Amino acid sequence: MTKREMMKRVREINARFKEMADTLEAEKRQMTQDEIDEKNALTAEKAVLELRMAQADQPRTEQTVQRENRGRVFDEAVRFMRNGGPISEETRSLVNAGGMDIPLTRDVQDSTTITPIIPLTIGDVIEPLEKGLILGRVGCKVQYGIEGAWQFPVVAGGVEATLEDENVELTDTKVDLTKLTPTPKRVGISIPVSNHAIDQSSGLVLDIVQRQLTMGLTRLLNKWMFNKTQLSKASKGCFVDAYATPAVTMAGAAPTWTEVLQIEAAALEKGVVLDGTACWVCSASMMAKLKSTPKDTGSGLFICENGLIDGYPVFVTEYVDKDMLGFGVFSYELVGQFGKMRMTVDSQSAAVAKKDLTYFIFNTHYDMLTLRSEAFAVGKATLA
Repeated sequence: MTKREMMKRVREINARFKEMADTLEAEKRQMTQDEIDEKNALTAEKAVLELRMAQADQPRTEQTVQRENRGRVFDEAVRFMRNGGPISEETRSLVNAGGMDIPLTRDVQDSTTITPIIPLTIGDVIEPLEKGLILGRVGCKVQYGIEGAWQFPVVAGGVEATLEDENVELTDTKVDLTKLTPTPKRVGISIPVSNHAIDQSSGLVLDIVQRQLTMGLTRLLNKWMFNKTQLSKASKGCFVDAYATPAVTMAGAAPTWTEVLQIEAAALEKGVVLDGTACWVCSASMMAKLKSTPKDTGSGLFICENGLIDGYPVFVTEYVDKDMLGFGVFSYELVGQFGKMRMTVDSQSAAVAKKDLTYFIFNTHYDMLTLRSEAFAVGKATLA
């Protein structure tokens, strides 16, 4: 797709957005679900087109060619799953019974080059996913492709040495690994993509699907982890128990400096190991209060200074309750993707065809496990 063609397509998308806005204004109504799906698909397509145009004037590199080859193979697989027909030998191994198993690291050899092509791997999803997760920013990683038990080298309980007399037999120190049992939950996501993007664009569909898949999983995992109550069909997030029995009930809408230190101490006094993953989490409104609440009288300092509280970073997420200030050591929170990630394509059913969209449906399994709930503490405000 040339830069001129991409510019034309962006103008078409903008015109469609204006048409939708004029219709909603004239009819004085909210968007229907079909209109929301169409808007999301066009928004994703426009974002990728604008990124491609920004890169169009840059010199072609081996990495650029590789990305285009990956996009070509993915497009070919998608078209085969939609319409059938011929498919190249290097792409055939990806498609399985109308769907695609997203590999961990699986090379597809292009017949015209010696460069292996990997259209989409689970790693392509997980790497940008970590960047969107608060836990990723403090060093806690998402394990993926897990088969069976957790594969994290983590000790749930502390090991402590003892003082003994000479020649006295030592008692074995118990290492608590009983909690390391995953119960993976099915995670599904449906991504609408405009048929125009699929039919007219070369290599564009992979970027759209990868971007939307990552964003959808990021929202779910952040909500799963930071919600004050346990989500339906999910395991407990790390702050569910801490919110139910807060370490500190604040006297006002924001904590005092003494209350902040009490929240921090509630976790640290339990013997958790500090390894660089300790941080604070709160809502944007709580963050504003922390930035404007003095630590004391006369120092001119505020509770939150330069994004830090008592030396620990503070992160903001909309999935934390507005009345909550949370502290945790996130190496005690395991996040894992289990088994395969499978994609199917739907463009033929009546409900989908009338929208002129193709739906990419992904299914996989995730789980979260809080190794020590006492590594997480919450202060809860009493006033609005």
